[in-house]
Amino acid sequence: MRASRLTLVALALGGFGGHAGVAAAAVPDPVRTAAEAVSALRGRLEGRRTATASRHYVSLEPDHAALLLEFRDAPSLEVALEDGRVLVDGRSVGRYEPSGELELSWREFLADADHLDVVETVRLLRGWEPRSGGDAHAVRAVRRSTRSVQAPAVAPPAPQPVPPAAADGPSVDLSSLTDRLALEDRLRALLREAPAGALRVTVAGGEARMGDFSIGSSETHEGHLLVLRGTADIYGRLVGNLVTVDGDVVLHRGAVVQGDVLAIGGRVRDGGGTVSGEIASLAEAAVPVAPRAAAGGATRTLYRSAGLVGVFLTLAFLGLALVLFGRPQLEVVSDTVSHSFGRAFVTGLVAQALVVPTFGMLVVGLALSIVGVLLIPFVVIAYALLVVVGLLGGLLAVAHAMGETWTRRRLASGADIGSPNSYRYLLVGLAGAGAVWATWVAVGWVPVAGDLVRAAAILVTWLLGTAGFGAMLLSRAGIRENFAGRLIPAEALTDEYLWATPQFGVPAVKRPGPRRERGE
Repeated sequence: MRASRLTLVALALGGFGGHAGVAAAAVPDPVRTAAEAVSALRGRLEGRRTATASRHYVSLEPDHAALLLEFRDAPSLEVALEDGRVLVDGRSVGRYEPSGELELSWREFLADADHLDVVETVRLLRGWEPRSGGDAHAVRAVRRSTRSVQAPAVAPPAPQPVPPAAADGPSVDLSSLTDRLALEDRLRALLREAPAGALRVTVAGGEARMGDFSIGSSETHEGHLLVLRGTADIYGRLVGNLVTVDGDVVLHRGAVVQGDVLAIGGRVRDGGGTVSGEIASLAEAAVPVAPRAAAGGATRTLYRSAGLVGVFLTLAFLGLALVLFGRPQLEVVSDTVSHSFGRAFVTGLVAQALVVPTFGMLVVGLALSIVGVLLIPFVVIAYALLVVVGLLGGLLAVAHAMGETWTRRRLASGADIGSPNSYRYLLVGLAGAGAVWATWVAVGWVPVAGDLVRAAAILVTWLLGTAGFGAMLLSRAGIRENFAGRLIPAEALTDEYLWATPQFGVPAVKRPGPRRERGE
């Protein structure tokens, strides 16, 4: 009995169509599934290696989910899932679990293919990835039955306007883009039903274009704009909503769109333009997960605000931990910044230029010995950590120095601001350093002013970080208490004279000294 079953399977694998059917009827389900899958696909699909699909039809019923593909030069092909069986042209080639992962994935694919044209359907079919847990034989059967299907070649249409339709013809309303999926179904149905050259559609309050389209930097386009199967390059101003189908939206520097932007089957590439409304994209059908573009100016400002708050809280947490566990060292570095800012900045600038060469020399030196080669990974990690600690520690020390300076001057002017301490200094200094970034968050959406404020914020942060890095080096990370470069006399460093009176010139009050007897 065992030998006869093997013989039947061998006949099925050999491609004998008539014998395969008899053999499959006499064997159990698992063997019959594999035999039918191979015998049904080998002979039938070998001749359809380059079959080009011309049309497709979708059938979705509670107990039946099928895709029918028609070809220009070959018989049609139907792949269906029905009652736990995978059917190719009516023949069972595999089994699946009803309501399982395979059936759910297949039905999701058919739901998308129902409103796509044949080109996009074939692309989606080639990228279709069943969920895990499906029957392995059934998955392989579906892939083998469709692997030879080719999408028809579609030449990019020549840029041209789409004439408006007759009074009773198709029309599209782009004044509201809230129901994006319904709009996509409507536009794709128009493209599927009419050839590119014969398409006519009326856009309420706007116009439609076929192929690539651009608005020049000195041009202003009034009304909504629909671009089909092409890329919309915006250099100038568009007053209205913009929708593309199977094409990207490119917002160049200086572009202004007074409305919403939606890319169907493409993406929105922001090169410095401004959009007053929302920006969204419904990705190409072949992409399993549709990426969403960033929203408009208000949402972009909200994202930047959240990022700024996150950075502030992170630095504040690190700074508070540094005050808690290394307050003496932090104060030494802070004093170095306060009294030797110029020297600290120059030192930090030179150190930045030498970071990479020093690292290279260190690695080369270690590579010259066997023991050094083994130590290279650890040295690389340690070197990177030292640089990061130097930059962060220096920046926090600068913030501490800024907060201390502001607090002491407020105290000297008679303001009641509570107890001065390193925690207060650090938080005040971080708030001051982040003020320029907060300004950028507020005006970053302005085309020119936003770029200028951002450049100023980067420059200020770099200056403070460079000075802090240099102070870390000069003070040996706070170990060297006699900080380098002290240019102010020691007697002028007391709080009484540093904040209440000028250090040089005419003092506001006399320096206290021993009282002299009258007449001496």
